[in-house]
Amino acid sequence: MITLTGDAAEVVRGLLADEDLPAGTALRVDVTNEGCEGSRTKFRYALGFDPEPARPDDHLFESEGIRIVASRESLPHLDGLRLAVRRKFGGVELTFQNPRATHSCGCGHTFSDEEVNPEETEASANR
Repeated sequence: MITLTGDAAEVVRGLLADEDLPAGTALRVDVTNEGCEGSRTKFRYALGFDPEPARPDDHLFESEGIRIVASRESLPHLDGLRLAVRRKFGGVELTFQNPRATHSCGCGHTFSDEEVNPEETEASANR
């Protein structure tokens, strides 16, 4: 499962409104196989808005009234992820609280995790 804090949901709702995206647009959360050079991280979080319906291999979640989709390939690395907000001078940024991450880069956008059993993650997503 992937969740948002109330503050993170507020930020996402604001972005959806600013971008004038269609109703039903989901927040897509995935990972890519690229960490930060020299940091020993293996994955990078990939966030974006997806106005298309969830694909057959996607996992669909809802948190704080926001639809969230993640690909089957990414979910083993994201199960339990919570998106939060860090307020800083000049605005806010989304942060990733990932219980599967065993190592993160200082940028906060890349991480490594222990190998996970995809069947265990699939069962968790279907609860």
